[in-house]
Amino acid sequence: MKGKLARILLMLLLAVGVVIYGYSWKLSQPKFDERLETNPLAASQIAPIEEALTFARLSSGEVLLVLSSDIDGVTAIDLSDTEYFTGVDGIDAYQTLGRDQLLRLTESLSSQQFSWQSLSTPLSVQSKIVAAGTNFKAHAEEVSHTGDPFLFPKLSTITPWNAAVTAGARLDHEVEICAVSLEDYPQAEVAHSRKVTLGYLLCGDYTDRWLLVKEIDLDAEMGTTGFAAGKGGATRLPVGPFLVIPQSHEFYKKIDMKLYVNNELRQSSNAGLMNWNPWTIMSKALEKCDANYLNGEGVVKLLDNCERIPAKTLVLTGTPEGVMFSPLTLWSSGFYLKSGDLVTSQASYLGVLSNTID
Repeated sequence: MKGKLARILLMLLLAVGVVIYGYSWKLSQPKFDERLETNPLAASQIAPIEEALTFARLSSGEVLLVLSSDIDGVTAIDLSDTEYFTGVDGIDAYQTLGRDQLLRLTESLSSQQFSWQSLSTPLSVQSKIVAAGTNFKAHAEEVSHTGDPFLFPKLSTITPWNAAVTAGARLDHEVEICAVSLEDYPQAEVAHSRKVTLGYLLCGDYTDRWLLVKEIDLDAEMGTTGFAAGKGGATRLPVGPFLVIPQSHEFYKKIDMKLYVNNELRQSSNAGLMNWNPWTIMSKALEKCDANYLNGEGVVKLLDNCERIPAKTLVLTGTPEGVMFSPLTLWSSGFYLKSGDLVTSQASYLGVLSNTID
């Protein structure tokens, strides 16, 4: 009798295990039925010059004003090769030369061809990086977060568009649009009675979900525990090759973004669906600048200065739905990114990310 009961219990446990595995597997599958069939570099388009100026930077440091792109690379004017400019990135070019003079240069200076492989990070950023969590409704729902978006510090340094990403215990992907202010915020708005001008670039926000969940305190304010540790890392923030500075403050709403893992579509959305716009995120960051964010046994701050956000501060505006994380997938590393996986991201006018998990 005892042996029969033991067999029944074992069968029940096996059945429960099969159900849990099956449901976890289902949760881990792509939400979209689409594959990447062509080279994304071939489909990359530059914003119309009357709508936005596009900048890039070579690995050797030269700053480019990009005019067009194709599968082989970009056609651009090397601003560093002129007498007009001595800065280090597109923000410096835009601020010192101005939009009108840059447009005139496109008519008076000759362009050159540059390969994709020659392009590095398009700008130099501040050491403090601000990130918004659950800023897209569908993503908040898939991770079971209720309430407003929240902020956390992204403790990473930017890497080029084709840089490798170090593997983690439960490494997850997030495609995001990053915003960066050309001027100090909000001082420039107060001085000029207008919104500060923002530039945009494509970003990959990588997360070790195991470390995040291990360190999170659900009784603490969301974002202040777990996220600094789980989201940080030297290779966890590749950025696209282009910095795009638009004319209109509404330009970001035209940006569609997609992310593929091994050519399977995992994320797809429009930046206009974010709950907090980039200016709101910056305002919220100033409100939260005194908060303590736990990173292991240490504490970090969101900003160094509660009065202003310096120009060139990178702001991650949040990711749409389609991440790998779910409480029911955390138990197995097989449901997450692993060594050898290829993550490809693309966004309207912002170029491409191609990152191998190392």
